[in-house]
Amino acid sequence: MTRISEHGRLQGATGEPASAAALLADTVVQASAALSRTLAPEALHHAVAEQAAWLLGADLSLLHRAPAGRALPIRLLASSGVPLDLAGAFDELPSTPSLVRRAAESRRIEHTATDETDSERLPDVRVIEAALRPCWVVSVPLFGADRLLGVLTCAFGGRSAPSLELLPHIQALGALFGLALGSVEHVVERAEHHPRGALDDAPDASPPSQQRAVSLLEDVRAELREADSRLAAERRWLHSIIEDFPVAIAVFDERSGGSLVASRRCEQICGGPHPLSMPPSPRRALLCAPGGRPLLHHEMPLVRAARGQGTTCEELWFRRPDGSYVPVVVSAGPIRDEHGTILGAIASYEDVTHFTERARLHQEWISMVAHDLKQPLTAISAYAGMLLRRSQAADTTGWSQKVLASARRLERMIEDLLDASKIEARRLSIERRPTDLVAHLRAAVELAAAERPERAVELTADEDVPLVLVDAARMDQVMGNLLLNAAKYGDPGAPTRVALSRRGAEVEIAVENRGPGIHPDDLQRLFQRFQRLSSGQSGNAPPGTGLGLYICKGIVEAHGGRIWAQSQPNETTSFHFTLPLPEAPAGDGRPAPDASDRWARSP
Repeated sequence: MTRISEHGRLQGATGEPASAAALLADTVVQASAALSRTLAPEALHHAVAEQAAWLLGADLSLLHRAPAGRALPIRLLASSGVPLDLAGAFDELPSTPSLVRRAAESRRIEHTATDETDSERLPDVRVIEAALRPCWVVSVPLFGADRLLGVLTCAFGGRSAPSLELLPHIQALGALFGLALGSVEHVVERAEHHPRGALDDAPDASPPSQQRAVSLLEDVRAELREADSRLAAERRWLHSIIEDFPVAIAVFDERSGGSLVASRRCEQICGGPHPLSMPPSPRRALLCAPGGRPLLHHEMPLVRAARGQGTTCEELWFRRPDGSYVPVVVSAGPIRDEHGTILGAIASYEDVTHFTERARLHQEWISMVAHDLKQPLTAISAYAGMLLRRSQAADTTGWSQKVLASARRLERMIEDLLDASKIEARRLSIERRPTDLVAHLRAAVELAAAERPERAVELTADEDVPLVLVDAARMDQVMGNLLLNAAKYGDPGAPTRVALSRRGAEVEIAVENRGPGIHPDDLQRLFQRFQRLSSGQSGNAPPGTGLGLYICKGIVEAHGGRIWAQSQPNETTSFHFTLPLPEAPAGDGRPAPDASDRWARSP
């Protein structure tokens, strides 16, 4: 048996979702069988009201006689599900406008929600609203031989709009109920004009309206069979397109319990069935986060997209059944109908093994070059230091100091290039330890003041900042870059201010200086590679690689934080970054234990 569930979803006899065409045919068959058991007008009226409420899942249904005129009230013929305290409220609708009269006059289906203005000026909707709030109300004119025979009204509690699957059922049942009312009216008219028994002796006692109803039912069944055939052909066509698509894609159908169709290219990348394929197979691939952790079901891009949370160019890994890993870039989004309802999701997977291999070779080359450059620089620094310590001549001492400073600057440039390549390849090493940021920042400020005595640096910190899990050496690198930039670009006579504050579940560090500021257009590209800004009024860029802020951004994001800059021209410029606070174990106010991790590992 078929009916509409409480949630507006069509269900078959087992309670499982069925095809819309099959359910519509089943609804028409059930209604026809129920109405064919009686030809008595009053019994038929009650059968129409009861079948409408049952098959459509309505909370109440009303069958009114066709209005005889605008000045006359509309009489109730039958009802179903009406509360006892409202039993007499629908007996006769007044001649004033009502949803029933509107449907009768427009000769089409009329509907409204009780949260709209119609409930204030339509008496029948207002009475229904007293019993069901909120609800959706629909009035259907019933025709027999193109003559209005009545108006059927159904109310659905808890809805503000009709289900898309519900409207075809309302239309089909409206047509069937109209034919049934017309058939019974024809029988009554014949009984009034023939003596008793004349109808029984007639060679063909089936009225034309009943014959038309049977013919209509057969036509509906034939059309539904043809529609099912066309739908099956379209499904096969779409399935073949997906399977043969040259890009790895997978389509997740939310309506059919989460079925999945994947292209052959997708299965090639997975080395077997897709992780969401059904039924589950031990040969299925696993979708993992970078590093190898398998994603939970709700974390998968297709599942998130089916919930409306699309993703673009997300880096993940497929772990094949043989244990090998394939790095992929995933983009997923929801599939919606013309009304915005999510029907499923689609995802594409791009194998980036070639690009990750190139990145690995690039990283190896950078490391090799850096190592080869460091060896002679180390020797130059060592000999320059020895010459500086042993020589008493003023000119030799000056030259030695310049050689030593240049060698150290080259070493920093090499380290910057090496760190930038690690960040680009997502191989930056992070060794987290519980760290007292107040003491750590105080040491960084003291070091900056010692290196540049002419530049004052001030530190302010909140008292309630707990220990934070950070890589102390990397934090030194970030603070060193920010303080150096403040000294390069700031006003020499104004102090640099460092502030540490707690912001909910994270801490924020800010480095502020006064100076010419940064143009708003430059703020957008400030943290990109090789960006160097002009200094002061001269317009010349200070020496450096332009990688300092790019490396700061990579280090902060590797810790799970954010970094940004704010600037007012000729006023102040400040750089801010955040670090997440560790989650303390339940019942324990102490920080989490030491943790060492890698930002990302190569498959």
